[in-house]
Amino acid sequence: MAKRRTPRGLKPEERELWTRFARGVKPLDEERLKRLEREDIEPPKPTSLPIPQTEPLKTGALQRDMMREMAQRPKRRVPVDRSPEKKVRRGQVEVEARLDLHGMTTSHARQALLGFLHRCRSNGMRTVLVITGKGAGARALDDRRYQPWQPDERALPGVLRRSFTQWMRDPDFALLASGYAEANRRHGGSGAFYVMLRAL
Repeated sequence: MAKRRTPRGLKPEERELWTRFARGVKPLDEERLKRLEREDIEPPKPTSLPIPQTEPLKTGALQRDMMREMAQRPKRRVPVDRSPEKKVRRGQVEVEARLDLHGMTTSHARQALLGFLHRCRSNGMRTVLVITGKGAGARALDDRRYQPWQPDERALPGVLRRSFTQWMRDPDFALLASGYAEANRRHGGSGAFYVMLRAL
């Protein structure tokens, strides 16, 4: 247990200062003191204006307004940086990771691509390959022939390929990628894209 300090006495100059101060102090008048005790003391007036009461904010309406505003804004294009593209096409830059979107629906493919790009960027990767497929095009649509009365988005020619270029213009993707380019033939040609990721 800590030892209690004994209070030190006043130094001579401190004692003289205290004596001069104490001479000027007068006790309160008892009548005035009683009167002050009886009086109601007014609460201090507020120095700022009161905050007006408003209805609680409805997040659903706010979210809809923000989505509507974002849809009206012109979408920013992701600039295509040609120097990494040339290096990749010549085989001078190695593709660090790849994602195959074959067989996915557009909504699932978008989420998979966004997650993939986030992971690759956080791991310090700079160039990745995204395989979208070329779409059926002129060749047969295999077993899933496109039938307007039974639409299957996977049977449409080049849906993921077209969607990929649209996604890359979205702000979510523009924050991650500095550009993209069609892949070299040995990496899938027109059915795949190189994505150049932004540095952290």
